[in-house]
Amino acid sequence: MRAKTRLVLAITIFLGTLSAVGAQSVMKQCGDQWQAAKQAGTTNGETWPQFLKECRARLASTTSATPAQGGFAPAAPAAAPSAPATGYTKTASQCNAEYTANKAAIKASGQTKREFVAACRAGSETLPQGAAAPAPAPAPTPAPTQSGSLFPWQQPAAPAPAPTNASPAPTGAGQFSSMQEAQGRCPGATIVWVNEHSHIYHFAGTRDFGNTKRGAYMCEADAQAAGNRAAKNERHP
Repeated sequence: MRAKTRLVLAITIFLGTLSAVGAQSVMKQCGDQWQAAKQAGTTNGETWPQFLKECRARLASTTSATPAQGGFAPAAPAAAPSAPATGYTKTASQCNAEYTANKAAIKASGQTKREFVAACRAGSETLPQGAAAPAPAPAPTPAPTQSGSLFPWQQPAAPAPAPTNASPAPTGAGQFSSMQEAQGRCPGATIVWVNEHSHIYHFAGTRDFGNTKRGAYMCEADAQAAGNRAAKNERHP
């Protein structure tokens, strides 16, 4: 009786030891895969607890226990992955989101949602041509050019047109378009306004001085030398 009890106790301790060793092996494999995924930048925002849960489920599906002949047999060690892990498989929610973003192009390629998600979970999905791409940014609006003013939309006023009834510029010798110009020719002398049509000149302060349709300012001596005469109804200044 005592021998049987000792045998059962020894087997229990042995199985517990094997279970602990198997757990450590799974933890090591998942830890190695987690480090590889972090270095490759393929964690896709998952935390270590989330990754460990998926890794344990994945390793459990590839591990099978082989009973030994006659009596109890130790649990078989976890089978190594068929290929070295470079990352990890995507979750179902990640594959569904990827399908939604490229639904039109995937359906056009003949794939069903189930086929695409299955390939995505296995890490062998390929996005067909025509998948969603970011729209081009609109061209920037050109800045208004500087027009010489702090306010480009305010255009300077156009110069006023010259009056249509303005007298033509004088063309004769000694003729000027302003009284000041004539005074410069003969300082201190009398300046008159010569009506080029009647050849009569008028004195400053009279009604016709500078107001006839055609005329020019002249020194009185130049006006007389050119054959013009003073108006009879005006007094000489």
